[in-house]
Amino acid sequence: GSGFWTNQFPASAISGLLASGVSLPFDFIKTRLMRQKPDAAGVMLYRSATDCALKVMRTEGPLAFYRGFATYYLRVAPHAMLTLLFFDAITSLTRPADQS
Repeated sequence: GSGFWTNQFPASAISGLLASGVSLPFDFIKTRLMRQKPDAAGVMLYRSATDCALKVMRTEGPLAFYRGFATYYLRVAPHAMLTLLFFDAITSLTRPADQS
């Protein structure tokens, strides 16, 4: 439709970037929790998601949550982009002609 390359495509790319940026820290914490193994005494390194986030922030800094961003973006962005583009296409098909 009208404005695909100037409006819809760039907007969907930005939404993919934002979706990646917002969700990566949560995915990072989830992965850390899933991969942790008990030490010799049987104690886990992290007690909860909050504990994991605080320990990572304290020991590795805030940028640690964005380690692997490029790979994550390549995985998440296409889904976000296609969702927005398909939603736009379906909405324009169901919109009355005088509202286009």
